[in-house]
Amino acid sequence: MSELTERVQAAIEPLAALVAELDSEISTGELRIRELREQRRGLKAALAALQPKPKPQPKPKKPRPRSPELDQKKARVRSHLLGKGVHEDITAMGLKDNGLGDPPISVGMLYGILRELHEDDFLRLDRIGKGGQEIYRKAIP
Repeated sequence: MSELTERVQAAIEPLAALVAELDSEISTGELRIRELREQRRGLKAALAALQPKPKPQPKPKKPRPRSPELDQKKARVRSHLLGKGVHEDITAMGLKDNGLGDPPISVGMLYGILRELHEDDFLRLDRIGKGGQEIYRKAIP
């Protein structure tokens, strides 16, 4: 039986040496891969710093469909402003506080309506108040 054990041992030794050699090559290869990845990371960072990224194009805004309710509220605000003089300040908060009747109009909607009346040349932007509030006056006809 010792002869059989010697033969098995003789067959195992070259295989064990081959496994050790492959392990050595693998660890050398893994070390090389780590070095290459580190080098690639540095090159990518340099490339990113040198190449400006293209800015994404803004998506075009789709126009909202006009609601008849908004047109009615705009007409209410316009008729309310017809009674004001050309030297009176007009703000969304001022209109909200003075009341425009029922149903009430939200402050956000009033800002939009005043902006539209400005675009329609019914109002002119007189100045920007504290906090960025837009202060309008009636345009001189």
